[in-house]
Amino acid sequence: MISSKGSDAVQTAKLLEQIKTHALLGGEQLLAHMFSAVDDLFYDLSKRASSNQEANLYFEAMRDIRMGREGAAKRFLYLIGKGFSKLLDMHELGGSYSLDEEPVTLAIIDGEDMEIDLARTTMISRARALYSEELHELCARLDLVVTPVPITEQNNPLDPQQLADAFVDACNSKLSVNLKGKLIVLKMFEKHLLGQMGNVYRLANQVLIDAGILPKVARQSRSAEEAKYPVHTRPQAGAAMAAPATRNTPAAPFSLNPAALGILMAAARNASYGSSHQGRAPAINCYIYTANPGPVMPHAELSQLLTLAQQKIEQTLSSDLPRNMIGEIVSDLLASNDAAEPQALQQADEDVINLVALFFDEVLADENLPIAVQSLVCRLQIPILKVAMRDSQFFDEENHPARQLINGITGAGLELDDTKPLDKDPVYLKMFELVQHINHYYQADDSIFAEAQASLQALLDKEKRKSTLVEQRTLQAEEGQHRLVQARLAAQALIYEKIRDLALQDNVGNFLTGYWLQALTFIHLRRGPSSAEWLAAEQTIVDLIWLCHEHEDSRSPSRRERMLPQLLDAIEAGLANILSDASERNAIVQDLEQTLQGISRQQLPTESFHAITDAQLDELGHGQQSPKSWNDMTPIERHMARHQELFNQYYVAAKDMPLGTWVESTDEVSGKQLRGKLTTKLDGDTYLFVNRLGAKVMEKTCKNLALDLQSQRVRVLDSRPMFDRIMTRLVGRLRENA
Repeated sequence: MISSKGSDAVQTAKLLEQIKTHALLGGEQLLAHMFSAVDDLFYDLSKRASSNQEANLYFEAMRDIRMGREGAAKRFLYLIGKGFSKLLDMHELGGSYSLDEEPVTLAIIDGEDMEIDLARTTMISRARALYSEELHELCARLDLVVTPVPITEQNNPLDPQQLADAFVDACNSKLSVNLKGKLIVLKMFEKHLLGQMGNVYRLANQVLIDAGILPKVARQSRSAEEAKYPVHTRPQAGAAMAAPATRNTPAAPFSLNPAALGILMAAARNASYGSSHQGRAPAINCYIYTANPGPVMPHAELSQLLTLAQQKIEQTLSSDLPRNMIGEIVSDLLASNDAAEPQALQQADEDVINLVALFFDEVLADENLPIAVQSLVCRLQIPILKVAMRDSQFFDEENHPARQLINGITGAGLELDDTKPLDKDPVYLKMFELVQHINHYYQADDSIFAEAQASLQALLDKEKRKSTLVEQRTLQAEEGQHRLVQARLAAQALIYEKIRDLALQDNVGNFLTGYWLQALTFIHLRRGPSSAEWLAAEQTIVDLIWLCHEHEDSRSPSRRERMLPQLLDAIEAGLANILSDASERNAIVQDLEQTLQGISRQQLPTESFHAITDAQLDELGHGQQSPKSWNDMTPIERHMARHQELFNQYYVAAKDMPLGTWVESTDEVSGKQLRGKLTTKLDGDTYLFVNRLGAKVMEKTCKNLALDLQSQRVRVLDSRPMFDRIMTRLVGRLRENA
């Protein structure tokens, strides 16, 4: 009879083994991707080196890493697995866990310790902040399983500290790379492994949840590490994955009446005041103009002074990088009469100034806009501030013309390709012209915003009509190309299935994988796979294979004589679809006829028959570099494929990405960024992205898109109206901090 203690040990061992298996498999895949990226990076660095000596250093590092990467990967995975074994040992012995029993070696050449340790510490901190909730839940669940060992950051085998320490150890023992190369490798490790551990953590938690271990874990209070990241900017685990499902949901129109604004800003001021008295940096910075020692500046006077400063500020921002100048401008205006005793403001004016300043802070922090568009929007700081101060309904009226213009400019700016000269883009030039016009001529008449928005919208409508035609042509061309690819794949699959295990005479095999492959592709395109022509072409393959082999029964000779002329006629008819030269078709048919007659007369030696060759396999899409079909995969490869597809939440996000979603794709080598809109999903798996003009910018399979989302090479852009989106988020932050 097994004791309860023994049964508990078996269950714990089983759970830890499951988690370890998923972790090692995921880690192995991420390491392979990381080393591939490292190789590409060092090659690119060597090409861009400023001297031969520098290029040689990068080549040396690339060669050393290629030689040692397998050993480093094995060492890293071994150390991670060892962490799980130690946990289990401590659980079975009922003792406490200590990393000091057999510490991971972190000995580094003298003089390098500080830089390596700084890089290691930094990556650990960032990874813990990125996956704080997942790690908190995993530690809480493991704490119940691995009793009486208390699970902490110091002994959780999947904590970023253990992962980083294991990799540093692996680098020291297996990679002979100089300090500069080692720091580059560590940076890539942080990006491609530590930064991609979300799936591993989710799987580990799911294993424990499925076993009934803490299905719900109380959320942790914000730690000092998390406090480094404000609510609106702190990176979220899986943010890229979740984006497609949320960022295309229409934003609710923002509304905030003057009374609510006063209450909200009062709470924000109190929170800011309390933080400063406790020695903490305030989460929300507020300008306190009401406490200035000078007399209160009337609202009308401030508005007039802002108008005078408006054009000067526009010129300043047009030549500099975009920045928030509202606080600087207002402070200067209030101190213009007496710098020692700047004038004060009414509370209502101060509240509006603070909220508008916070809005432009958010615009500058928004990663959806190209910097050129951020600059354009920021040059509207003073006009927008004047509107908000004069019109009490500005924050409460959804259709206010100034709000509509901001949404119009940012919506169009989201689609701009800033890798090309913007001074030749008609939309950018129009927006630039409108911003300049407003700064020159706006005083108090808000109709200038409505006119600007109408002018911009007219151009956008005109551009949209042209881009729609281009997009349709692009789509038609890509659909045609996709149909061709699918037709060729179907033809390749049919021929491969028929001849994969056969030995054929060389010119017969070459005919099937060459000319007949083209003929089948043509029939699939024109008639489809259910047509009589396709079935007849398939039968031609069967008959040709039958005629290529000797048959001992008495009926075979007469059947062969009857079939041969019919087969040659069928081949002639099929070749007529792809070859217009009759003499070329006749030569091919005659060559096959001679071969088949030689086989029937037993005149061809056995040595002239061969199994399918590598060249023929390449033609059929089954070469060494070709993706394996499900049937050709080993059990381990199938498990890896299932793991990558079925358990990858990024795959689900990519699969569910709605049409019309805008994304930004970054080339890892060149650093160039392309923006594209998802315009169609060909066969549900091939995703086509076009630019604002309707031209194709990229094409990705669903799986590749998921991997790019996971590695952050692709980022989903938030195309909801910017004013409403930012103000809703901003007010939420104000309420939370208050």
